[in-house]
Amino acid sequence: MDKSQPEKLFPDDPLLTAVQTGFPIEPRPFRTIAERFDMTERAVIDAINGYRNEGIIRAFGPVFEPRKLGYTSTLVAARIDTERLPEVAVAMLSVHEITHNYVRDNDWNLWFTITVRNTERLENIIKWFGKFPGVRGYMNLPVVRVYKINAVWGLKDTFRERAESEDSEPAAFDSAQIELVRALQQEFPILENPFRLISGKIKRKTDDVLETVRGWVTDGTIRRFGARLNHLKMGYKTNVLTAWGGANIDRWGEKFAKLDTISHCYRREPNQNWPYELYAMVHARSDSSLHRTIKTMRDIAPGAKMVRLKTLYELKKTVMKYFTEE
Repeated sequence: MDKSQPEKLFPDDPLLTAVQTGFPIEPRPFRTIAERFDMTERAVIDAINGYRNEGIIRAFGPVFEPRKLGYTSTLVAARIDTERLPEVAVAMLSVHEITHNYVRDNDWNLWFTITVRNTERLENIIKWFGKFPGVRGYMNLPVVRVYKINAVWGLKDTFRERAESEDSEPAAFDSAQIELVRALQQEFPILENPFRLISGKIKRKTDDVLETVRGWVTDGTIRRFGARLNHLKMGYKTNVLTAWGGANIDRWGEKFAKLDTISHCYRREPNQNWPYELYAMVHARSDSSLHRTIKTMRDIAPGAKMVRLKTLYELKKTVMKYFTEE
């Protein structure tokens, strides 16, 4: 990768946008991708490795649906004294179940997600956090309904990650399947035969591994398989969480989900300290683009209560590692 290239050119590479989803679950997946773009297999591998080295691709591989694996997740919002933020943020880095952590421009200034295997662990993490000096309050905001998950870039909303409903039952995983999940969530090998390497590590036949992974993609255990990009590198410098309250949450959420500039849209449990239930994450490359999206959303939800929470600092953003407790 030529580091002299201006950053604005990165989103224009059709290969980069294409490898975010629809990754071929085949013995030679990069050869299949190469055929789409009239490239050599080696050229595709070199390009993807280059983007990963540049930090444009921040992760590669499967995005698992937590509920299918028997996990649950929640969003926590907290009020914390500004001078205490650095020490709390450092402490939270060591808790692998806390995957995302942001400072936002609101009195409720710290927002983080927790993904856990049992409610006892969830309660313990929240209690642990609540004991830090400077924490003046917190809210647990679990999901009620998912309207959209679409953390892909440059695809014009032609793809959405699958997400299970909150009342769906988790699948039963045997020891061999758990071992495969663990292997897949390590750094995915960008080379000619990646699945052969993975199957060799867990001493299973490559055909068996491919069949299992294809089944997980089909049934939604894997939401999507491919590259996860750094949206800042893709030019989306303005990121705002919007929260809405009113009488037509579901109707608004369904309409918000159709907007290309919204990546995530959820209904969350109400809280007595916070008059909002609908959450939509807006990404924009400019303030003017952000304002256009907000205006469109206000037109969709006339009379709604709304607050904008601009992301000031990204304190943590990691991929959840499953079945590490055993």
